[in-house]
Parts: sequence; C-alpha cells; structure tokens
Amino acid sequence: MPNRAESRNLDSYAADARERDAAARSDAALVSYQQKWQRRLLRLQRSYPARWRVPGLSDEEVRDALTLRLIEVVRGDRALYEQYDSGGGEWGLAVMRRHLSELRRSFRLSATPTDFSAEPARERDPDQEQQLMDLESEACRGLAAERAQSQLSRPQRRWLAALKLAANCGAFFEASQQLNLSAAARVLQKNRSSAQRAYRELQAQFSRELERLK
Repeated sequence: MPNRAESRNLDSYAADARERDAAARSDAALVSYQQKWQRRLLRLQRSYPARWRVPGLSDEEVRDALTLRLIEVVRGDRALYEQYDSGGGEWGLAVMRRHLSELRRSFRLSATPTDFSAEPARERDPDQEQQLMDLESEACRGLAAERAQSQLSRPQRRWLAALKLAANCGAFFEASQQLNLSAAARVLQKNRSSAQRAYRELQAQFSRELERLK
C-alpha cells in the first residue's frame, strides 16, 4: 500500500503522462505542455539555482533549450518514451534532467592555460560612452522582444519555440550562418514554407516593437 508521498508521485506521473500524450496529438496541448514546464523550470531555478544552471547560458536560455528539447521528444518516436521513464516521477522532468546533462557537456567551457609569470599586456581603456550605448541598445532590444512575445498568437508561440530549438541545436547553414528553417519545421511536423512564413511574421512583430521604442 503506497504512502501519501508515493501516491502523490503516482498521481503526478499519471497526470503528466496524459498531458504528454495529448501534446503528441494536438498543437494546442503541446503549447500548454511546454508552458507548464516553462513555469515549473522557473520555480526550480529559483529554488535550486545550482542544480539547473548551465555555464555559458542564462537561466532563460536553459529553460528554452530544455523545454524545446522536450517538445522534440514528445513529437518524436513514441516508442522511445520508455527510456525516460523514471519509475514513478514525472516523465517530462526526467526528459529535461537527461538533456540538462547533455546541455552541460555541450556547453562546457574549456580551460585556457595562463602563464602568470608573464607581464600582462596593457589593454586600451574601454570607451564608456560606447559601453553605455551598447547597454541601452541591448535593453531596448530586450524590451522590444518582451513586448512582441506578449502579443503573439498561440501558433506564433509554437513557431517561436521551434525556431529557438533549431537555433539552440545549431541548425544553421554553414556558409551563411542563417537559421535552417527546415529544422524548425520538423519540430512541429510542418513544411518549410510554413516555417518561412512564420519567421517573417515574427520578424515583423519584433521590428514593429523595436521601432516604437526608438
């Protein structure tokens, strides 16, 4: 007879499995599932920052990378779901823990040996005016992105998530460093023309918000 804590874990596992299966079939359910885990990850990062940190990435980038990988697994081969079964814990959490380890390996910063006996090279003092301009420009872009995302429709949010996933996975054309839209389309099982149209819409939305702030 399971105790109260075990019963709660089993209930959580069953609820997450139902939501996962719905997300595999429905785009609307997929968005809800991703947003659920975005919120959950935000709470986990605040409560256990060291456990959910990846050197070289911001907390937001980690959340995007993990939830977008979760989408990829949900929409992938359902026969592979069992490899993430944690024996009673939530399936979605198990997926993200697995990919957190992979993310840390891929973003591990290599150490550079330093000869401390050598005299350090004298560097030019930074231009404070240019630094201030760069900070203002970065803040402006961040605010524009925040405003633009708050106005996106559900389909646009799905495409934004898929495009971020493709970017985080390095899906760029080597010659031009342009995002490979076909990779983003595969996440949502759509064609490239749909991805191109969605990309233009997102770009226009962001540009409008950026212009309003100038």
